[in-house]
Amino acid sequence: MPLVIFVDDSETALASTRMITNSMPIDVKQYSEAQAALADLNAGVKPDLIITDLNMPVMNGFEFMIELRKLEVTSRTPVLMLTTETKDELKKQGKELGLTGWIVKPFNPEQLEQAITRVLRLR
Repeated sequence: MPLVIFVDDSETALASTRMITNSMPIDVKQYSEAQAALADLNAGVKPDLIITDLNMPVMNGFEFMIELRKLEVTSRTPVLMLTTETKDELKKQGKELGLTGWIVKPFNPEQLEQAITRVLRLR
């Protein structure tokens, strides 16, 4: 099964993504900070998709993206930004860093499920 990694400092966001993806044919690993996800990625975890928040303490989503692209294991892994931010300049910056897509919080469950299904080509 494909592995999807979620990185978000909000326990509420992690809980809702857990509920939404529970019935999907994917494995899910969740992290409340980007550094913990990077540690696992450096240790050999190989995700098929990464979904991250933008606004997080210590390391934000863009800084996380920069680090992801440096790692061989995630240099080409699709990354979706799941955030409250809607500014076009931030979306442009994300695209320049290699972001696959942008989902605005609050999101509806179908929206997240469709994005994961489309990126992983589950159907």
